[in-house]
Amino acid sequence: MIPQNIVFIGAGNMARALIAGLRRQGIAGEQIQVHAPSSAHRDALAEEFGIRSLAATAQSLPANSVVIYAAKPKQISAVLALWRQAFADAGVLFLSVAAGIDSARIAAELNPGSAIVRGMPNTPAQVGAGATALYARDSVSAAQRQTAGFIMSAVGEIYWLSDESLMDAVTALSGSGPAYVLLFLEALEDAAVLQGLDRATARALALQTVLGTAQMAAASTLSPTALRHQVTSPGGTTAAGLAVWEEHLRPLAQRALAAAAERSRALGSPEKDIP
Repeated sequence: MIPQNIVFIGAGNMARALIAGLRRQGIAGEQIQVHAPSSAHRDALAEEFGIRSLAATAQSLPANSVVIYAAKPKQISAVLALWRQAFADAGVLFLSVAAGIDSARIAAELNPGSAIVRGMPNTPAQVGAGATALYARDSVSAAQRQTAGFIMSAVGEIYWLSDESLMDAVTALSGSGPAYVLLFLEALEDAAVLQGLDRATARALALQTVLGTAQMAAASTLSPTALRHQVTSPGGTTAAGLAVWEEHLRPLAQRALAAAAERSRALGSPEKDIP
């Protein structure tokens, strides 16, 4: 179901990515409005995409509306208090992309029977290549579930979760994952420069290697392990490098995801003042 009224709370990078994706999918500008304290940010989106720019105040919502929370997690309680009355209509869907804020907390601060979907997109959504995990509460109708999927698929692939507790792991993996990949690219580039390559060449080779390998893995039916074995000759250069990676990479990946998941859980605690 295509919503007739899409309301964004927040005017940052994720709101921009979703608005751009929805406009590419043919949603009319007059069907989209953005609410944010910064008039400069929301007016810039309005000018770029032909949508409506409104102050950060609540309003009544017609049926078949979707409110997308794309502001900072620490602001959600104040925003929900403002918008609570607007969710008296059971046909209104609340879609949150705030890291760490679980749907039970949103329901408690909004309305217990509200239709709530949580989404965890990542920054490649900015180029239409995002990965988004979604979780729907029991109060979400089949049509509303389709609506949430339609919105998030505008910026990439979507994956539904049946257990909301897994959202912290998703946040640690795909939500924070682009930063891990970028750090890996930095490390490859710096290491190649130490081996004598100029920085521009090192950066280009590292980027294309990661991009091409990801595309190859996505196109293959084989597992990453099987593909890795195909390019690793015993006693060769790849095997020499992999021996070092194997010693350190897996424990580091486990520690990194554990730390990010724990931070996601902390963000969801209303008792803590998380910056």
